[in-house]
Amino acid sequence: MTIGDRVRALLGIRGMPNRMESLTGIDRDTWRNIRYGKQKVNEDHIEAACNAFPQFRLWLETGRTDPESGQIAPDINIKQEKTG
Repeated sequence: MTIGDRVRALLGIRGMPNRMESLTGIDRDTWRNIRYGKQKVNEDHIEAACNAFPQFRLWLETGRTDPESGQIAPDINIKQEKTG
């Protein structure tokens, strides 16, 4: 899974594009375009997502988690990994 895939997985959570707009200042339509593959994820989007959800930073950047240090993945990703 690439960084772009992980950002799209995060955006797949219901209501997330609207929430991301309020948390990052990046327009919800931009986030929706990223979610549906109409726009590529760039470093500004990654940085904004990491700043909005610092608990997901390690997962967004590397795909790894470290629950002991508070670095987790959103529930949507955990469900996807379990189902394949």
